[in-house]
Amino acid sequence: MYKIFSVKLLFEHISSTDTMSNKIYEETINIIRAVKLEDVDRLVKAHYKDVTYKNIFGEDTTIKLVIILDVFELVDNIEESLEFVEVYSQHIILDEEVTVE
Repeated sequence: MYKIFSVKLLFEHISSTDTMSNKIYEETINIIRAVKLEDVDRLVKAHYKDVTYKNIFGEDTTIKLVIILDVFELVDNIEESLEFVEVYSQHIILDEEVTVE
């Protein structure tokens, strides 16, 4: 029986030249089916191999998986309804009190 996980990933976009002055990172959240949590790392690394393509400047750009940021097991039945299904949640614990301002 599969469990469904929401997996937060960080990718880096690396260009062959310095047209872009900033490093470009992409954060994504993907849904992955796995038998157990321990399988997610292996499945992600097997699926997301480096991909190289020509960007709009004609330069080779490589998209590389940097790290799995977080994994969250979905407990809602997403096959039944997709409305308001939580696909990711993270608790932020701070040492100091912080206000919105």
